[in-house]
Amino acid sequence: MRKMLFVLLLTAAFPIASAGDADAPYGLLDIALGASYAQLGRMLDLRDINAALAARNATGKPDLGRRGYGCMTREDEFADVSCVSHDERLDGVTTREIRLQFLAGRLQQMSLTAEARYFDAVLDYLRRRYGPPTVTVEDSPRYQWRNASSRLYAMRGPNLVFVSLELTGYPTAVARKRERGSAAPECR
Repeated sequence: MRKMLFVLLLTAAFPIASAGDADAPYGLLDIALGASYAQLGRMLDLRDINAALAARNATGKPDLGRRGYGCMTREDEFADVSCVSHDERLDGVTTREIRLQFLAGRLQQMSLTAEARYFDAVLDYLRRRYGPPTVTVEDSPRYQWRNASSRLYAMRGPNLVFVSLELTGYPTAVARKRERGSAAPECR
């Protein structure tokens, strides 16, 4: 009976991912690749950085919403809108920034940077969420996760941890925008 209770407790603490979850796009916190700009705009309270800077409050600080994301339109093929937060935390780890890149109305690529001293905490977060990584070593180790819909890698530099996530279709979306040369949607 005790063994059965122990197994049930372990199962509750560490749920087994279903086959569908294994191919779900990667993400950080509650932000998943592939989410729409409109959906994340409501959830994260995204703000236009230029409007926020123009309407600074009495302290001189711009109002960047509940989670501190300032957004701006981009003129290049890699994103229509780019949003950055310097306030977001990753399970208590202070980050330098979390950057979101939207293309064709969807979150196609995101990145996180943090101080190098937080490397183990960031890697532990990723391992808990996505399992063991594949490790490649060139000049320094690169920790990678890959599934059918997205890829993720983490590296430690001399001063910073860098984590990058992108949808597998992101290079195709960039090529389409490059060919089309379309205008970017407005930030709200």
